[in-house]
Amino acid sequence: MNIEYIGRDAIIDTPDVAFTYQVRDTPRDFYKSKSETNSLDWNNQCSYIGDYLVHPFGANDDLPDIIKETVQSNNIAPGILKKKTQLIWGSGPVLYKEKLVKTKDGNKRIRILQEDSDVEEWLESWEYQDYLLKACTDYQHIEGVFSKFELNKGSRIGTPFIAKIVHQYCDRTRLATEKNNKSRKATHAITSEWSFKNVQASTEFKVYPLFDFQNPFANPNSIIYSNMYSFCTEYYTVPDLYGSLEWLKGSTAVPLIFKALRNNSMNLKYHFISPQAFWDKKQKEIEANCVKATTPYSPKMLMEYQRLFLEKISVVLSGDENTGKYLHTTKSFTVEGANLLEHGWEIKVIDQNIKDFVSAHILISDHANHALAAGLNLHSALGNVSESGKSDSGSEQIYALKTFLQTGIDIPEFIIMKAVNYALKVNFPKKGLKLGFLHEKPEKEEAVTPSERIINK
Repeated sequence: MNIEYIGRDAIIDTPDVAFTYQVRDTPRDFYKSKSETNSLDWNNQCSYIGDYLVHPFGANDDLPDIIKETVQSNNIAPGILKKKTQLIWGSGPVLYKEKLVKTKDGNKRIRILQEDSDVEEWLESWEYQDYLLKACTDYQHIEGVFSKFELNKGSRIGTPFIAKIVHQYCDRTRLATEKNNKSRKATHAITSEWSFKNVQASTEFKVYPLFDFQNPFANPNSIIYSNMYSFCTEYYTVPDLYGSLEWLKGSTAVPLIFKALRNNSMNLKYHFISPQAFWDKKQKEIEANCVKATTPYSPKMLMEYQRLFLEKISVVLSGDENTGKYLHTTKSFTVEGANLLEHGWEIKVIDQNIKDFVSAHILISDHANHALAAGLNLHSALGNVSESGKSDSGSEQIYALKTFLQTGIDIPEFIIMKAVNYALKVNFPKKGLKLGFLHEKPEKEEAVTPSERIINK
């Protein structure tokens, strides 16, 4: 028996049957039920923990886990999402100031890169680049980022200051509302082991107030949720990846189907049909030989003769050195009443149609890859998902990159940098600095001199 795990689920293959099973977690006491499908109706659902109403992340409060398991078990999705992260990251984070300049077409807003030792020292003190990489990854998967602000110790008696920003895992953080809040607007964030994988951890939780933009130093610790608003969805974002989940599952199933085919299909080329009369005759011959030799007859003797006989036939039908050989058999007939019975060997060639089967599933996988790239809003030239399976032309890649930089950077950068830029504003109000990602303007190869084509690191 072979077991192929897909996250917590599995495909079981045996010689007689193949089936799948799905593992369901036992919900906590404060969860009354789980929906059979992961619908988009999250707003009207909630659960209670302490004095708070917890808003579920998905119909079954497991959307981050579903996306994680579906993406990580796929062969192309992690690469596409990583490529989008790399495109947004560009040459890395830099400090800048915004300035309006006059051009012949009107005013244009540009970024002027800055250096500031005080700000850079603060950023390095809490490893801001590691935080930003995690924030970029969260955004690409689920289009939202949870971050925790921690003030400096003694901020209530001294000058308040945001000491650091800590990344919060989206599968362990949920928005919540105080029970006496009639508006149901999220006022807090609760961190816990929501996936129930650790029973002890699932009973422990921490509550943090949401960051107050009007009074940023009101709480020593607070959480900010920066995200892309989804139409008519109040608390969390429905990521673009959600609509591609079924395509992802279909694409992931193709290699598993091929594996099951290799392990369990008979893959027969010939079908032998032997007459029972032939074996009855051989049985009598073996029994007669046993009588002459005064040895007892056993059915195993006939089975051994049959094995050796079929091995001789297999040698004739297989191997390059046996090309041109043939097998000769005879047929005999007996009459039983009005029926004419035929006795003889038959060898039939089996047409397995494996090529058609494999081609059909590869076509499904290719279409799933293109659907995924389209759903994630990444041009196939940038995601290495071309129609022909070959690399796209350089000019097509350049134009795709230009379009992405013009339309696909600003909003993601705003969401990813939201916590950092608010901290810069309250910590260094007079500097007017922001943090953003630096992107070089792509140029065609013929526009670059040979001496400039070397990549400097």
